[in-house]
Amino acid sequence: MADIINDSIFGQWETKVFTGINISMDLSRDSKEDNNTNPHTPAYGSLVPIGVQVLMYIMYIAISLAAIGGNGIVCYIVLSDPRMRTVTNFFIVNLAVGDILMAVLCIPFTFVVNLILGQWPFGAVFCVIFTYAQAVSVFVSAYTLITISIDRYIAIIKPLRPRMTKLQAKLLILAVWLVALLTPLPTAIVSKLVPQNDTEGYRCTEDWSTPIQRYYYSMALMLLQYFLPLIVLIFTYTRIAIVVWGKQTPGEAENIRDQRLAASKRKMIKMMITCVTAFTLCWLPLNTLLVAGDHNPSIYYFPHIEYIWFACHWLAMSHACCNPFIYCWMNSKYRAGFARVFHFICCMPLRQHPDNPLHSFVASTDYRQSQSTRRGQALTNNGHCRAQPRKVHV
Repeated sequence: MADIINDSIFGQWETKVFTGINISMDLSRDSKEDNNTNPHTPAYGSLVPIGVQVLMYIMYIAISLAAIGGNGIVCYIVLSDPRMRTVTNFFIVNLAVGDILMAVLCIPFTFVVNLILGQWPFGAVFCVIFTYAQAVSVFVSAYTLITISIDRYIAIIKPLRPRMTKLQAKLLILAVWLVALLTPLPTAIVSKLVPQNDTEGYRCTEDWSTPIQRYYYSMALMLLQYFLPLIVLIFTYTRIAIVVWGKQTPGEAENIRDQRLAASKRKMIKMMITCVTAFTLCWLPLNTLLVAGDHNPSIYYFPHIEYIWFACHWLAMSHACCNPFIYCWMNSKYRAGFARVFHFICCMPLRQHPDNPLHSFVASTDYRQSQSTRRGQALTNNGHCRAQPRKVHV
């Protein structure tokens, strides 16, 4: 194993574990010249065209902005509305915070180092901070999904048990962060700057004593970050689905309230199953590539492997912006919250300028709508089903 996984394999391909590997590639050099002098240099094939690099820039910037904006709105919707401050929504906010951390630390710096600079220019301290923070953010997202599934599991499978309180939810969130901070601690210890071959630059990598240590730590971290959460999520939501969509007990009657509660549970479970599915599909290609590469490092020498890696890495990073779209699509309360935020953003410049000719129209329209709403509410409160004719006094 030690002979197969040797240090030369990481000359151009730098391994850094945060559920994925961060491969530092020099896209601006022609591989033919390197292949004639160094048999261990990966065979990139042809130079990556400028147009493809520009497309990659746009793709990474798009998911980064969407993740920060979408998850920021999710946090605002929950924290600004007291009715939205439920246990499940607290977990969703924690999931959004983990995705924001991913979007701020993982996506931009991986993008800048791999696509623009080809080296690590941010110094030794930031090398440790960002490498460690990347691992923490993935753990927060994965284990928050587990806490949500366990909360739903207890509420549906064992309805007679007391529901989780908000204080207990906050303590569980604190435990998630504690586990997320402690588990990848070896990443912070071994991460350091290493000089690149034949250049004056440095690469940020994990400097292990032996390659076999790197391999086992990579496998352990991947198991804890992806496969273990996936197993727990599949088990819990399978049991929940059997109960929620299972057969009704013969002779059991349901009133309208029970039907409404059951429909609400099914909607919430559908939304969370969709989130788990997005997590599984987004991270599966990259983790498959990592497992295959750890067992057979020669695949990193395949022609055009850089395209495959970027596609898998971009898909994994795009998970940070998936959940807000799922909430907006499948939950009416979040959809209404997003609508309020976008309405405020779009209408704020108009309402801040009274001299705008459209301002008087908008103000008068809002006034008429509010007056109409008040009249309708007054009629409803008086018990009238429709407007009464006005009496004419002679």
